[in-house]
Amino acid sequence: MKILLAEDDPSVQIVAKLTLQKVGGHDVTVANNGLEAISLALKTKFDLILLDGMMPELDGFNACRKLKANSKTKDIPVIFLTAKNQQADIEEGLGAGGIGYIVKPFDAAQICDEIQKIYNKHLWSKTA
Repeated sequence: MKILLAEDDPSVQIVAKLTLQKVGGHDVTVANNGLEAISLALKTKFDLILLDGMMPELDGFNACRKLKANSKTKDIPVIFLTAKNQQADIEEGLGAGGIGYIVKPFDAAQICDEIQKIYNKHLWSKTA
């Protein structure tokens, strides 16, 4: 799967990218903020976008809204991967168009399975 990871914390970028590549076998591109994520998503076809909720320039929630409002990117599934763990944050992420929400810190050993479960559920719901 071709994944865009939008994350501003270099240590999280490294752990998430390596885990997704080595354990999940995914092709991962990293963006440092929401604006960069949108720009990359407009240039490259991704199967999935992982967004951090709190980033400079443009946060993940607003980046998701912009992605969903654009005809070129509206169908790319978005999963939030963020430390914002309040129920209101989760509702905001899903309300912005996210298909799932994973709270940091995440378990590196299980992150690929979690992402795959959310992605598969999304695919199944589209065909049902």
